[in-house]
Amino acid sequence: MIISYQLLLYLLLPVFIGFSIKHVLSNKNSLFLWQRFGLKTTTLINPTWFHCASVGEVMTAIPLIKLYHQKFPDKDILLTTNTITGANLCRKQLSFVTHNFLPLDYRFITRLFLKKIKPEKLIILETEIWPNLFQLCKKQGIGISIINGRLSERSLDINSWSKRIYKQSLSYVDKILCRSFADAEGYQFLGANKNKIEVTGNLKFATPLDIKDTENLINREYVLIASTHAGEEKLLTELWQQTKHDELLLVIAPRHPERKDEIINDIKPSAGEIKVRSKDQAISTATDIYLADTLGELPALFQHAKFVIMGGSFVKKGGHNILEPAAFSKAILYGPSMENFAAEDILFKEHKAAIQADNNQQAVEKINRLISDSDYRTSLGSNARNLMLKYNDIAESYLNKIKD
Repeated sequence: MIISYQLLLYLLLPVFIGFSIKHVLSNKNSLFLWQRFGLKTTTLINPTWFHCASVGEVMTAIPLIKLYHQKFPDKDILLTTNTITGANLCRKQLSFVTHNFLPLDYRFITRLFLKKIKPEKLIILETEIWPNLFQLCKKQGIGISIINGRLSERSLDINSWSKRIYKQSLSYVDKILCRSFADAEGYQFLGANKNKIEVTGNLKFATPLDIKDTENLINREYVLIASTHAGEEKLLTELWQQTKHDELLLVIAPRHPERKDEIINDIKPSAGEIKVRSKDQAISTATDIYLADTLGELPALFQHAKFVIMGGSFVKKGGHNILEPAAFSKAILYGPSMENFAAEDILFKEHKAAIQADNNQQAVEKINRLISDSDYRTSLGSNARNLMLKYNDIAESYLNKIKD
């Protein structure tokens, strides 16, 4: 392994320790600190190991992990995440899975972890490349697969040092199952052996479509803005005030609910009455904005919304997953930043299954049309649902390629 990478890790050790302590204090979960340093590791017998960076990757993996458990009910499954929010979602949605926080990529820590777990194989969602982990897995005969592989433009805009790290790390990987041909080309650019790369499709299309009725958490008709980031709540609230929304409530479900105080301060100047779900505040006819700052309730919010505005796209975050609201037959609007979901952006536009606002004025105009034109909403939602049905066997395709 490149010596400079090892030196960089040790130089960054104080930073990792400080970040871990801060994360523990803000989330009140000391296990995060212990497990990131290879201690208090869970006990399993040769599990199949899935790794998901955070909430988004866990959501993507859920249908595949459930299918794997259904096919191999006697097999232990380990799921690791880098974040506490990812862990909370895992425990809520995958009760049959054992969770552990991924240890930091130091050789001595990773050795301790692998010695305790002894996994049969490692399956990594999307793009998580850890040089020491990959090398030690290879030495111990632990097969590595990257699934739903995707690469952002930033991942490819790297210097020669980083590219050498990527190339060496990817040489230890057995399979790279990509979302798209563009992602496959990206992995080749990073130095992966083209014979290990295959385009399997977007696992996010495996969003469950046998939707059961959920409780409507909101006692008014509402529009949902989902997965927002810093600065986005303020912008979208200001745009909302320019629309003809009459008695409609605006519900904001932020990507990181712990930001609720910051969000409230940001939107106060442009909002009227604000109520907060985590504070159990009741919605009245006078309520303008409802902050849904809780985990695990997004599907219910999708199901009962009039239409959905997807966050991460009105600020430079590259967008978020539009497939889950599509499964609920919802009309979807997103902003100009969809770099991380370029393939979905193109596909949904081709099938008239979602719409994009290129600027603030367009956003106001398109929100107004979605509010007033029920036939338009229904058409967009129906097209979105049909598109999901077209690709819904994707989890089975991935399972067939990782089960051996």
